[in-house]
Amino acid sequence: RNRATIGVARMNTALTVPLWLDLLTVGIGALQGALFAIFYKRFDLVGVISVAILTGLGGGILRDLLLAVGRPAAMQDKYILTAITSCLVAILIGRWYKKASRAVVFLDSAAMSLFAVAGTYKAIVNDTSELVAILLGVLTAVGGGVLRDVVCRITPQIFTGGPLYATASALGATLFVILEKSSLDLNVALGISAITIVAIQMASLRFRIHLKPVLDSLDFEDPSK
Repeated sequence: RNRATIGVARMNTALTVPLWLDLLTVGIGALQGALFAIFYKRFDLVGVISVAILTGLGGGILRDLLLAVGRPAAMQDKYILTAITSCLVAILIGRWYKKASRAVVFLDSAAMSLFAVAGTYKAIVNDTSELVAILLGVLTAVGGGVLRDVVCRITPQIFTGGPLYATASALGATLFVILEKSSLDLNVALGISAITIVAIQMASLRFRIHLKPVLDSLDFEDPSK
C-alpha cells in the first residue's frame, strides 16, 4: 500500500477527532467572527452571519479545495448550522462580551491549534510533502480569519505585527510533523502539538511578543513618508 492509503487507515483508526469537538472548534471560530462583525464593524444580521460562516469554515474549505479531495467537509448542514448558532450566541452574550473576552480569546486559540494540527495531518494522509502539510495546517488555522478581514476590508491581522498566531501555528504544525514520524501515539502527538500552539499564542499575548514590520529592521527611511 502507498503512503496515502496507509495514512488514511491510520487516520481512521488512531486520530479520529470527535464530531462534538470538531463542531466546537467551528463554533468558536464562528463566534469570534460574529463578535468581530457586531462590535467592530457594526454589520447587520446578514453581515454577521456571513462573517461568522467565513471565519468558522473558511480555513478548512480552502485546505480541502487545495487538496482536491472532493466536496469540502465543512459543506455539510451540521457545520453551517453550528456557525449560524454561534451568531445567535454572539448576540445573546454581547452585553457580557468585555467580561468574557479573555475566555473567548483562549478558546479561539485552542480552536486554532486544533485546526492547525488536524489540517496538517489531513494533508499528510493525502500524500503531500511535509512542507506542504505544514503550510496547509497554517492555512487551515488562519484562513478563516484572513477571509474575514478581507471581506471586512481591513489588512489581515496576521500581516500587521500582532500576536504570533500564524507563527505559533507553523511551529506547532512542524512539531506535529516531527512527532507523527516517530513511534509516538498519534493522539499524544496531536495533544502535544496543540498545547504547544496555545502556549506560544498565550505567551505572545501575555508578554506582548509580536513580529515587527520588516521596514523597522532596515537601515533606511520609509519611502512612503
